[in-house]
Amino acid sequence: MNLLDVSNISMGFPNKELFSDLSFTVKEGERVAVLGINGAGKSTLLAVLAGVDKPDRGVIRRRQNLSLSLLLQRPNLGHGTVGELLGDSWEAKAAMDRFGLTDVAERQASILSGGEQRRVALAMALKDKSADLLLLDEPTNHLDFQGIEYLEAVLQTFPGGVIFVSHDRQLVEQVATKTVELTANGSFVTVGGYEAHLAAQADRHRKAERDEATRLTLARKELAWLQRGARARRRKPKSRLAVAHQTLHVEEQDDTRESALALEAFGQQRLGKKVIDVEEISVSIQEETLLRGVTLKLAPNERLGIVGPNGSGKSTFLNVIAGYVTPDQGTVDYGATVRVGYFDQMGKSLDQELTVEEVIAGPGSRLDHNQSALLRQFWFEAATHRARIGTLSGGEQRRLQLLAVLADEPNVLLLDEPTNDLDIDTLRALENWLDDFKGALVVVSHDRVFLERVAEHVVAIGGEGLVPLGLGETVWENSKTESPSLKRSAPSRVKKNSPSGRSMSTLRHLLNDVEEELEKYETQRDRYASSLDDKELSYEARQEISESFATTLELLKQAEQRWLEISEEMERRA
Repeated sequence: MNLLDVSNISMGFPNKELFSDLSFTVKEGERVAVLGINGAGKSTLLAVLAGVDKPDRGVIRRRQNLSLSLLLQRPNLGHGTVGELLGDSWEAKAAMDRFGLTDVAERQASILSGGEQRRVALAMALKDKSADLLLLDEPTNHLDFQGIEYLEAVLQTFPGGVIFVSHDRQLVEQVATKTVELTANGSFVTVGGYEAHLAAQADRHRKAERDEATRLTLARKELAWLQRGARARRRKPKSRLAVAHQTLHVEEQDDTRESALALEAFGQQRLGKKVIDVEEISVSIQEETLLRGVTLKLAPNERLGIVGPNGSGKSTFLNVIAGYVTPDQGTVDYGATVRVGYFDQMGKSLDQELTVEEVIAGPGSRLDHNQSALLRQFWFEAATHRARIGTLSGGEQRRLQLLAVLADEPNVLLLDEPTNDLDIDTLRALENWLDDFKGALVVVSHDRVFLERVAEHVVAIGGEGLVPLGLGETVWENSKTESPSLKRSAPSRVKKNSPSGRSMSTLRHLLNDVEEELEKYETQRDRYASSLDDKELSYEARQEISESFATTLELLKQAEQRWLEISEEMERRA
């Protein structure tokens, strides 16, 4: 059944069209990813679909009594504690646990950090049992591995429809059944996830190249024929000659991204052998110890990825390295040639009252020719140069912040959740530039594709310092099974399930019990999944089965964790 039927809608501003003649449908069980560059109109599209804004043209038909649940890029949570806003349903409690909100349940939502407020808003959107359609704007922003994994499971089993804006390529591939791409040349709908989107995009580009080559070949032939005409006929075909010359010269589409992102414009100051030595640092904030005894010796060509649950101290650690936070204990020693560039996750370095021009040229100063050219190469149109920072989209602010950081030519680059709000074009350009970056890189991220592209090794940060997790798929597996840093409440679970002194016979008995549980939950999982494929299922029945399915998935995951812990103890005793 169709939940939403979008027919030829268009939206834009007085001096810029965002999208036009966009059409697609959303049915129950469909999950639509909205893709496009920053400023293409993705967030505007969600607002239009939610009924917050009206399209300039076109029609949106919604199923009668359609219930929406909306996550905005800048949510307004209102008054109340986190616990009061989320309630005490099992869905709310699960979301609080997986999104790292349990410890702030009694706090007023209005005093939380920006990242915490985003996670509360996401939990509120997901827990709404009455929702037929989820509209989510960048739902993975500020989530850790556990949060992203939980989000994927919820979206994959949600019985209604989902429309989400995301630049997390792994999430799009895992979750989306359809993609909608907004571009300056039109809107394109593709069935499938990120891989299908890329294949369709490549096919369009190849066809456009073939069509352009054919057009130019025909035009050149006609021009050559006209120019070979008899002397007596040379006056007559002048108009045709002019047309032929115009055919050979076609104005480019008005697109602010005709060229690649100008990252090659930035170099790095020379970096000596000594970079940054962090020795046994400890940091406490409001009587809570975030870092204890953390040691790190950065190499000149370091490519280090850092992961960990929300609240484990990742951003605090980068603040210490950047010199913004002084540790309670330990030392941070810098090499003589070190020049740090810090791309923080909340854009704190950007004054919202300044203009784009003032950020680049300095307060009260005007852009010179080179600075104006650089802004254009960073996909900022001339009309935006005097715009106030607070009026830019989240992605545009992040891109401007990246420009300001790299313009100082750092040789030690600290990136804190760099993929938040940056579009895929920008991420690809940044990944490619980092391949040739001649300096040290430390990146905090839970974007799986980005980490695999730029980091040479990944560590978890937590109470036991920095724990190596490997690289690639190894990171995700080790984050679940090896590092207590990445498991909330893990110490108590390990102690409960793996006390010292258990005999091998006891462990084998426990392992057999857990294997029986695994078999039971896997059978239940398959049965519920099969039931959800029934097209004749009523909405109420589908909702009930979906809830049971989600509960079974959680029980299955817990049983798998117990199986791994018992198996590891048996291996240690063998």
